[in-house]
Amino acid sequence: MNSTAPAYIYADNAATTPLAPEALEAMSPYLNKEYGNPSGIHRLSRQNAQAVAKLRQSMANMLGAPSPQEIYFTSGGTESDNWIIRGRIDELRKSIPLEEPIYVITSAIEHHAILNTCKALEAYNVRTELLQPDNEGFIDPRSLNKALENHADDHVALVTVMYANNEIGTIEAIQSLATVAHKYDVPFHTDAVQAVGHTDINVEELGIDALSLSAHKFNGPHGIGALYVKSRLKIAPLMTGGGQERGMRSGTENVAAIAGMEAALKKSLGIDAQKNRKRLSKLRDRLAKRILEETEDVIMTGTGNSRKRLPGNASFCCKDVDGELLMVLLDKEGVAASTGSACNTGSTEPSHVIRAIGINDPKWNKGSLRLSLSEDMAQEEVDELADRTIRAIKKARLLSGMSF
Repeated sequence: MNSTAPAYIYADNAATTPLAPEALEAMSPYLNKEYGNPSGIHRLSRQNAQAVAKLRQSMANMLGAPSPQEIYFTSGGTESDNWIIRGRIDELRKSIPLEEPIYVITSAIEHHAILNTCKALEAYNVRTELLQPDNEGFIDPRSLNKALENHADDHVALVTVMYANNEIGTIEAIQSLATVAHKYDVPFHTDAVQAVGHTDINVEELGIDALSLSAHKFNGPHGIGALYVKSRLKIAPLMTGGGQERGMRSGTENVAAIAGMEAALKKSLGIDAQKNRKRLSKLRDRLAKRILEETEDVIMTGTGNSRKRLPGNASFCCKDVDGELLMVLLDKEGVAASTGSACNTGSTEPSHVIRAIGINDPKWNKGSLRLSLSEDMAQEEVDELADRTIRAIKKARLLSGMSF
């Protein structure tokens, strides 16, 4: 190992990111001196209520939302995804009896926050139609058009398709999908948890009716996110209580976390954003090229079109490799990474995303690997990451001893 190489390389930024210094600085006052509850009427409370209002306006501006009243603060992406689906269903159920089904149209490669919420609502006569991706992870707007055409006489609560996939990094044709949904007067939501802060998003220009985001994916704090909801879109509250967030999401506002989220997003969308993303994409391509050229039986998953892939995402499937074992070996090599597989009751199951894009051979789909880079990585660090990853893949193949 190069003596100047970092002892540990963090290549799991799609899972979470370190807190930006700017975010910590923005949070600091609200963690000690400015601790007033924004719902109160005394000076400390009023000051924090004003701070939240300014932060909400700033978030709206950065997302291209016409009004700050369209931004609701949540605990993160999972809550936001739950709220938009459950809120739409609850709103429609005010006038649609339980015996009549309500439909949600989504994709087969969504995050479990979407898929498991839809499944949980089956008990309330909610039916889900899954759009299938192509082998690069793209959802064809024509398939959405066909699905909506088939449900023209049904109650369709929502179309929800993620902005960018958390495993394979594919960026969807969101504007085209939203246009199709609106053709049938159906609202369009996107889970943009992986995309916000890493690509430019203007909800008004794209025709998005609702959007979920989570701060810790772009160097903000954990436990804070937001849900954008276009003013004309009606949803029911997710939580009742003291009436915060204009009666839609009760619970005392976490002012420090909101401040940290706003500061982190402002940094990620700063003047050098485009330059940083281009640099990161080149480093990602350099990493992928080395892994593909210096190992056997490894394929890259997702799209080869760099402009339609998240800049820091490199994902692979390795033949005859156990994904969980690969993670252990990478950790021993000093690399933090992720696998798309999930270990259930002692057996490793392939990722639903990997299967949905057509990789169904167990020799391949149990060995998925995701490396997600950060903008502050140097080329030398990426080269060292490639060295360690190549060694780990080769060793994992020798040690797996798997019966495929």
